[in-house]
Amino acid sequence: MYTTLPTLTDLEATEALPEKILERRLVKKGNNAVPQVLITWTGLPKEPATWEDYHVVKKHFPAAPAWGQEEPSAGGDVTTQG
Repeated sequence: MYTTLPTLTDLEATEALPEKILERRLVKKGNNAVPQVLITWTGLPKEPATWEDYHVVKKHFPAAPAWGQEEPSAGGDVTTQG
């Protein structure tokens, strides 16, 4: 039985931006653990969600909608005093 392979999308050729982070994982590369995120992309179907190295994609798309959903890096809630 054969299944149809998903169509690959050339993200460099589109104007897609990281839209939402679905999952996170650490991948061992050499002696390092590299954080990766499973990302959906704006203007594309949800199916071609891709695993990307977090720091690489964040540097390439610094103003992407996906980063608005991040939790504070120091932990806890962010509050303002008024």
